[in-house]
Amino acid sequence: MNKFDNLIYGRNSVKEAILSGQVTKLFVSSSLKKCDICDLASAKNIATVLLNPSELDSMTSFAPHQGVVAEVKKYEYFSLEYILKLSKKAEHPVIVLLDGINDPQNFGAILRSCDVFNVTGVIIPKHQQVPLNATVAKTSAGAINYVPVVLASNLNNAVRTLKENGFWIVSTDGAGTMNYSDLSYDFPTALIIGSEGKGISQLTLKNSDYVVKIPLLGHLNSLNASVATGILLSRIRNK
Repeated sequence: MNKFDNLIYGRNSVKEAILSGQVTKLFVSSSLKKCDICDLASAKNIATVLLNPSELDSMTSFAPHQGVVAEVKKYEYFSLEYILKLSKKAEHPVIVLLDGINDPQNFGAILRSCDVFNVTGVIIPKHQQVPLNATVAKTSAGAINYVPVVLASNLNNAVRTLKENGFWIVSTDGAGTMNYSDLSYDFPTALIIGSEGKGISQLTLKNSDYVVKIPLLGHLNSLNASVATGILLSRIRNK
């Protein structure tokens, strides 16, 4: 692993990571005249290091860091049992399963939508899926600290467990026969999102209770996975 792989940057991402206890060290530009994040880090007993702007540029490969960079702990996963327990406390539990999302920015954007729409948890497969990392954290704008993520060795086993616990499985696929807006979603919902390239595996589609599609009215024949997730979650929450 590159020595900078555990770094996040940008004021919002770093602030949320500090509040959630994820930050181990803070790096701040010496050019900043005022640093509220430094005060927050100090209150949490987090060591702060002043660096010149060029050093921060080097650490982030010249990404827009806004003068703050943080070293974070390795992100930990939750158990399926944990999010099932959380779901029993929710009025309308929604769990999102990702079937092979390989773009960390896509994953981060999905987590952001999951937080906005109060998703109980996210389940990802152990293989052929980008893991939780600093890039995902940055794109999620801090949502990575609030949305529990489960790493499943077998996604279809997780689907089976969700069904046994009262969830209805809804997959999205361009070949679906039902418009996504025609479903009521008045049940504990497990929403499966596939990769842009391969989509959802045939076995997972077979194990789904519903396969819905988002009508595409323009010239393109596909949607970004994170955009599709936002559209579907908005519909589920505004049923």
